[in-house]
Amino acid sequence: MVVSNAGPLIHLAKINLLHLLKDLYQEVVIPLEVEVEAVDLGMERGFSDAIQINDAIDEGWIKVEEIKSTQEFIKMAQIAGLKTAEAAVIYYAYKNHGTALLDEDTARTLARTLGIPIRGTLGIILESLKKDFLSRTEALKALEKLSEIMYLSADLYRIVRDGIERS
Repeated sequence: MVVSNAGPLIHLAKINLLHLLKDLYQEVVIPLEVEVEAVDLGMERGFSDAIQINDAIDEGWIKVEEIKSTQEFIKMAQIAGLKTAEAAVIYYAYKNHGTALLDEDTARTLARTLGIPIRGTLGIILESLKKDFLSRTEALKALEKLSEIMYLSADLYRIVRDGIERS
């Protein structure tokens, strides 16, 4: 079971690779807050990635869940500086023994602390390459496109590129 924050959905949709989530996981859960961020706000602003994500929800492989976490968890998430959507993703993954799809460092740190397996957009590209859902050339193109729409340090870019080239 995987639950996703908005970042991986938006990033993959912007480079037309949202389908990789379906290929890898068959079904992805998102909190209602993620739908608001990735679809509702995106559509208001005319972003095509929001349409792709909404289409995946309509197709049924992205499932929207209303997630109710405990007051204790909400406090912990606020202290950690997380947004409501990030906290909902982590809580759902923790309670359901799932993987959290997260790109933000603060959210990833809390998820790791709780023993939750995590994967970010770059990890999804690498996993897709490993499972032959992408060729090496397609993975390198995806990395290049991602570097144009999300922050990647030079070191991280080099590590991922090297990982792709070694596959």
